[in-house]
Amino acid sequence: MALDVVPVGEYGVIMRNLMPCQHLVIPGMVLVLGILLSCNALRADEVRLVYEDFPPFEYQQEGEARGDSVVLIRRVCAELGLVPVFMNRPWARAVDDVRSGHADGIFSLFRSAEREKWLHFAEQPLAYEDTVVFVARGDLQPGSLEDLAGLRVGVVRGYHYGPDVSTRLPESPMLFKDVEALLAMLCEGRIDAALATRRSGEHVLERLGGCADRARVVLELARMPLHIAFSRRDEVRARRLADMFSRVLARLGADDGTNAEPVNPNPAEP
Repeated sequence: MALDVVPVGEYGVIMRNLMPCQHLVIPGMVLVLGILLSCNALRADEVRLVYEDFPPFEYQQEGEARGDSVVLIRRVCAELGLVPVFMNRPWARAVDDVRSGHADGIFSLFRSAEREKWLHFAEQPLAYEDTVVFVARGDLQPGSLEDLAGLRVGVVRGYHYGPDVSTRLPESPMLFKDVEALLAMLCEGRIDAALATRRSGEHVLERLGGCADRARVVLELARMPLHIAFSRRDEVRARRLADMFSRVLARLGADDGTNAEPVNPNPAEP
């Protein structure tokens, strides 16, 4: 069988004719590949979120993040093509992680001017919660924060309880690492009053047992939104995440009660 032979000169002409096509095809392939990689990166974009046990909003049970806010955040991330990585931490460490950039975001927390310095908040809240004063002694019935003068008052270190609350306390409060330690001291009679959030405080008191019947709310301080916020260590990404979360949260209706999952009132147990 005879073979067609292309003369050397004609081969050079053919290659020169193909060169413009190469200039078009190769950049086009690179562009398509870049788009595909970008889409894959977006779908696989992890968001590292730290949280403290704060039932019924968020808590760890059997090694997994649970709670109303966790359910809601999972829904938001699914819509945005993000993969949430939930990391349970004591509050002080959670704050350190997000301030240093070892975590991308933190939830659920109240908004304050101080926190705005290192966090970019999603405008749309996850939920709302009341800050209150719990007492366990039957003879105590304060009518205002100023009536706590002379009493042993406890708060959680780093918590924000509402506008001007800290400045209205008549004396420096005792500081505790978390709500459980705070309310355990209240139940043991080692402090007289505890500043906490209503729903989370009630869940912790149920878990502690015995004291739940005696402890009661005597003052309502503020009703405030609980937010998710993102580390300003990466300002551009923080702003983008906050804006995207706000849009989806607004569409989902974050506080309409439809996002809740059944909550174990004793999340420390299976």
